Amino acid sequence: MTDRRPDADRGKDAEAGFALILALLALMLLTFLGLTLATSTSTELKIATNYRWQQQALYNAEAGIELGKRILSGVPSWTSILPTKRTTSWDGYSAPATNRGGANASRSTADAWGNPSRNFESGPCDKRGNGVGYGAVLDDGSGLAPYQYKTTVSGLSLNGAFTLWVRRPVVVQGNGTLLDYTGTGDEDHLVLVSEGVAPYTGAQLTTRTAGNAAVQTIEVLLSQVRGTQQAPCATRTGQAGQGAGNSGYSACDSITGAGLAGALGTSATGNLGDTQVK
Repeated sequence: MTDRRPDADRGKDAEAGFALILALLALMLLTFLGLTLATSTSTELKIATNYRWQQQALYNAEAGIELGKRILSGVPSWTSILPTKRTTSWDGYSAPATNRGGANASRSTADAWGNPSRNFESGPCDKRGNGVGYGAVLDDGSGLAPYQYKTTVSGLSLNGAFTLWVRRPVVVQGNGTLLDYTGTGDEDHLVLVSEGVAPYTGAQLTTRTAGNAAVQTIEVLLSQVRGTQQAPCATRTGQAGQGAGNSGYSACDSITGAGLAGALGTSATGNLGDTQVK
């Protein structure tokens, strides 16, 4: 049969179904954009959550450092909490073989959650501590010890937990080997390590759960000052020597009398607050 319709009508038949194809393409594009947006939103939420826990872990570690300072300030002799001093040196590439745990380290028992003591953790891969690990878990013999996975500070709950370690400072000898510090007052110096984790639910951080928790570690060197000390800047500050380059400067000495006169090039009496210049 011969199609006797005009050419215009036959062209319309050729275009039939184009709108459906165009609609399907638009739907596919919108679906792709929606999936991309959903994936991007999910990724951003994960990034935000990771950042939140990372910052919380840092705050927990900082809280541990502050609590550790308070605890140590109340310990008369740090010998009771420090690991036994090592009398033999080591190369620094591997953990020392002698006195690894130390006599005092054995005081650290299981924590409140039943986790075993983490004494000298990370020793095999410790570079900053020269192979000795973090040290012995802090145990001052109080009812709150050991300070491992602590979730409260001064009665305030943390959004996570922290662990505290103490160890002796390490010195490099002339031959390049390492040895525990044995100088004057060696019992008055220690390294305090605080590890903050977030989140923490009271279970031990196994390999599986550790992958879902942020961990931050802070390390500080502390020294114990003995004897009666003048309160810093208890008097007005001043430069006692008036020498070049601030020589003779004392942060807690007041400028009085001749010292003030020398500084001003005049005669003066009394303290700086009641100076009389003639």
